[in-house]
Amino acid sequence: MYRIFTWATIFFVAVGCNLSSLEDTVVVPDVDDEFYLDIWEALTPQGRFLEFHLRTIANEPCLHTSIDYEFQQTNRELAISINEIVREEGCEAGEAPATATIQSYSPLPGGYYPLFVDLREKVSSDGQVVVTSEAYTINLEDGGGILLLRPELLRIPDESIWGYLSFDDEALETVAETFVADLQSISKIRPLREGYYGYFTVNNKGALRFPNNIAPNDARTFSYRYDGEREALLNLLENYRSAYGEALKIKIFNTLGEEL
Repeated sequence: MYRIFTWATIFFVAVGCNLSSLEDTVVVPDVDDEFYLDIWEALTPQGRFLEFHLRTIANEPCLHTSIDYEFQQTNRELAISINEIVREEGCEAGEAPATATIQSYSPLPGGYYPLFVDLREKVSSDGQVVVTSEAYTINLEDGGGILLLRPELLRIPDESIWGYLSFDDEALETVAETFVADLQSISKIRPLREGYYGYFTVNNKGALRFPNNIAPNDARTFSYRYDGEREALLNLLENYRSAYGEALKIKIFNTLGEEL
């Protein structure tokens, strides 16, 4: 079914551009996508929360521009209403997309969740999120001004640790190998399936790859199941960090959302 509407010119003011200025005379299929929508699982000591990461496709002329929204989580229905794009007072010049992070009120049990996204109630898209122990899958109908970045987010298994080592001195290659062997000796090997996990991606060889802003391209990565004593893991890290300092950078993350 078609809904009739028209994009009017968006008037920018000091605090933003209000999407409520949209008029109403163009058919939905003719509307270009205006926002990207991605999903993420926030790992915390209180549990796992689904996050929707929203950003404009076009850059804004100010840095740190945000998207004002309303979010509702009612029973098993999830609804996002995009209200306006908001610039901070005293615009910091530069081009970047406007962004928003929307977190579920509580961890989502497995099952089916209807999803509704609208742009100031002028145009909307219906879809769904399906939650299993292994993944979140999401779909959204076309033509509502929202473009999904990916249909699936894999979930990192409980009791997982992962991370990377990086170093510039080739003489530390053997030290890095020894650290990984020591870490493996107090952990358990648990291969991860290929795909996108948010915090990292696993390739078809089972190797982890981090975003460039998290780890260098040539970093040595690892992941294990760790159900041992926290103190033993911290002691291992401290031994290597004390011995090699900044020359050997070691980062370990866990499913409580901690960086060790």
